[in-house]
This record gives sequence, structure tokens and C-alpha cells, in this order.
Amino acid sequence: MISGVEKNIESCIPQRAPFVFIDTIECVGEKVARTRFTIPATCPLVTDDILPLSGLMENAAQTCATRAGDTIGYIGAVKQMEVTRFPHVGETLTTEALVIQEVMNISLMECTTRIGSDIIATTTLKIATIE
Repeated sequence: MISGVEKNIESCIPQRAPFVFIDTIECVGEKVARTRFTIPATCPLVTDDILPLSGLMENAAQTCATRAGDTIGYIGAVKQMEVTRFPHVGETLTTEALVIQEVMNISLMECTTRIGSDIIATTTLKIATIE
């Protein structure tokens, strides 16, 4: 398991600036990944000071991707994303992705996004990786 600040986030995910939605990798292990992201005004998906559903989904997907490292992954399915509120520029998201099932190269991951202790979004992603 790795933890703490990752100096080169782009070595852990396939996305490149300005489409990186992770600032810090708090931990990555066999069954869990947790990241932080403070929303900048320059974020390409921000509209009217708000990060919309697409931004929350991208943050969750990138958090899942930190587990794969150099392996390329694809979202195979999104199961019922629930959002209680959309975050604003300057707020910090903490997103945790927990493996709930794995079969061969398919992972079912439950993602929870918080601001402080408040849960603002949840979803389940099916991620397929290619060796």
C-alpha cells in the first residue's frame, strides 16, 4: 500500500492536465484507494463556480484508476450515481473507492465522495482493465 502525497499523479492515471481531478493520493492498496482534490477555478468542467455531475464522475473514475497504475482501465458501467449537492470552486473532495467484487480483470468499485465529513456523492463503477 502506498500513502501520502503522490509527487507525480499523472504516473498513476491515464489523464493529463488540465483533465486531472486528483491533487493527492492519500492511500492505494489492493482493495481501496483514497484521493483528495481541491477544485480550482480553472477546472475545465467547472461552470458557474460549480463542479457538475461529469466532474464528480471523473474524480471517482480517476480515484479508481490509481489502483491500476500503468494498466489501462475503462468504465464498463455506472450504477446509480447519487449526488446530494454539487461542490464549489475551492472546496476539497475526498473520494474513496472500495473494491466490492473482482473477477479476472473486472472490478466492481463503490465510490464515496465527501467534503469534510459530509457525503456528497456515491456511485458504483464497473472497471475493466487491459494487461
